[in-house]
Amino acid sequence: MDLPWAMATVAKPAVANGCLIKLLNFNPISHAMTFLYCMTPNFYQDNISYHDCAEESYHLWGTSWMMQFGDVPTGGYFWRPAYINHGAFASELGCIALGRVDSKLFNHFHYNPWSTPIENQDRSGARLYQRDPLLYKWAVSKDHNHPHGPEDFEQTLPKRGAKFDHEAAKVSDGKEHSHWHGHHHEHEHPHDHEHHHHD
Repeated sequence: MDLPWAMATVAKPAVANGCLIKLLNFNPISHAMTFLYCMTPNFYQDNISYHDCAEESYHLWGTSWMMQFGDVPTGGYFWRPAYINHGAFASELGCIALGRVDSKLFNHFHYNPWSTPIENQDRSGARLYQRDPLLYKWAVSKDHNHPHGPEDFEQTLPKRGAKFDHEAAKVSDGKEHSHWHGHHHEHEHPHDHEHHHHD
């Protein structure tokens, strides 16, 4: 109750004035968030949006309207996967809801309600390429973009004595990307060779 309502600036670009939040939980690694949000009476936003994350909401009080889905009343709930269009938005009398996202909430705004999730995902990828082409290249590389297990790479540093494997780090263009290993495993590659990593 002591948390003040604040402008909804946790998502960029920001939504229209009149949508306020109380941030309840934030994961600094994944940027997942749990928050209360409200739409003030006569709130209206005319654009379409989608996100790179899943989003869910439970309406505690009041009704809001989304063009694709109609009214979400008190007690209403939705769960929406990434890249699904939603909006325009409105609330005549206002509403209060509990919201949650599983990663960074970026508002991809546009005005085409007929774009598909694949088109939206491609547009998001193009924006990533413009903003950070090296990260984009790593993200779409198939040879080494794989999980190593349940460990959290953001919290796991290379073990003392771990070797940087330069052969394993090479991708199709001959350049290197980070490839630290503190454990043994094998890779299969389309270019018909194997490499092994040891502690």
